[in-house]
Amino acid sequence: MNFTVTVDDLHRPAIQEVAERLRSCGLDVDRVLDAVGMITGSGPEDCRPELEAVEGVSSVDGEVRYLLPPPESDVQ
Repeated sequence: MNFTVTVDDLHRPAIQEVAERLRSCGLDVDRVLDAVGMITGSGPEDCRPELEAVEGVSSVDGEVRYLLPPPESDVQ
């Protein structure tokens, strides 16, 4: 599952250390976005509680997927 982790303002200067702690919890970090205080990555869905417990993490959001009906369907 893909995750977007928001780092709290207090820990933004240490975002690389937060990313390392997330890695140790099972997150495969894709990007560390220093300017906006976010870290993106993927991992098993069951690691979410561990990610949320990492010091410096404000929130952990999972990927949301939408499936649109085919163009020929009645619902559009």
